Amino acid sequence: MSPRAVQYDAIVVGGGIVGISTACVLARRGMRVLLLEQYTPAHEHGSSHGDSRMIRFDYEENVYVEMAARAFRAWEDLAKRLGRPVFRQTGICNLAPADAEVLDILETRLRDCELPFERLSGSAFTRRFPQLSLTSTSEAIYQPDSAVLYADEVVRSLWDCAREDGVDARTETEVASIEPRDDGVEVSTSNGRSWSGNYLVLATGGWTGRWLDALGIDVPLVVTRELLAYFPPAGSVPHEAGSVPREAGPVPHEAGAMPNVIDYHTADPFYCVPQVRVPGVKAGCHRTGRIVEADDPEEVDRANLAAVQDFIGRRCPHLSRDPVAVKHCLYTNSADYHFILDRHPEHDNVVLAAGFSGHGFKFGPVLGEILAARLFDEPPPVDMSLFGLERFNQPDALKPRTIA
Repeated sequence: MSPRAVQYDAIVVGGGIVGISTACVLARRGMRVLLLEQYTPAHEHGSSHGDSRMIRFDYEENVYVEMAARAFRAWEDLAKRLGRPVFRQTGICNLAPADAEVLDILETRLRDCELPFERLSGSAFTRRFPQLSLTSTSEAIYQPDSAVLYADEVVRSLWDCAREDGVDARTETEVASIEPRDDGVEVSTSNGRSWSGNYLVLATGGWTGRWLDALGIDVPLVVTRELLAYFPPAGSVPHEAGSVPREAGPVPHEAGAMPNVIDYHTADPFYCVPQVRVPGVKAGCHRTGRIVEADDPEEVDRANLAAVQDFIGRRCPHLSRDPVAVKHCLYTNSADYHFILDRHPEHDNVVLAAGFSGHGFKFGPVLGEILAARLFDEPPPVDMSLFGLERFNQPDALKPRTIA
């Protein structure tokens, strides 16, 4: 290895929710850990930013339900360490035409997992949740345990915890090369700085494709830039996040008053998240963003924004259709929308984390546990059959997830 290299037990490349969570897990194991992030914590170029993310149990696959249960416990542990909450319980409503298969699938899964839920008619739903409107030909499944995570705060807090636990966490450090070898891994930057470690965790989000190519792994990943917007109560006066609005609508839309929503009335489901820090309800249309390279400049997709505004007009009668903010988030999509959590096929000391497809944030601490187990060839905390690289050897057998 290069004489300039500094030795670590493990190097984590990528400081989003997955990378920082993994660094924390490895540090708790007593390892000397280096974390490298090309921007700053909770930066807006990737996938681990914004004021809120859902955490929920309404999945078709049992492994995600198990992971959500473990994640809730981990988030509660973080809250105890910080001395403040990191999420707010909201419940979640899945909306669809009354005869839609998705409702039957979710009802079966929730019942099998012995999770509480209610199936509501359109009129009963609208009476229960006045922030939203549903016709008599539609139904909703309400699951009360869902919550909203304070996303930016969580990421920054994990960075603070990592540093407190001894992680050498470096920002604005762009990696230029990764060289796995029999005796370890060397990571270098374009300015000639280098570090070596016994193990490597690659958690680079939308930038992962180029690293997979460099490491000789042929796995298709599609990066999309997804649009989301924040819609204030109709008649309210925009105000700074965290301040009190001078005039509020008659129906509260804050987390704790309004549930999370996933709406399956269209081929691509819409979603909305109650107000947290930004003064408006967050809404978007799942997996409808333009295909991009991670470093492409942001550009507002006006047709996408118009579709989200139309959804707000249909579903949220007390909100303005004029957003107070329009943001973007990268989705790094695998072919079946399941995660990639596996060891490099030729280098056992390299673990890959990719393809979170817009639904990975909530599982951050659990993903860190899984990746540590994969790194040391230990029994994983959950079933890993969905997440291996070998599934891409038979691309015709890959079946995309039907539930958002």
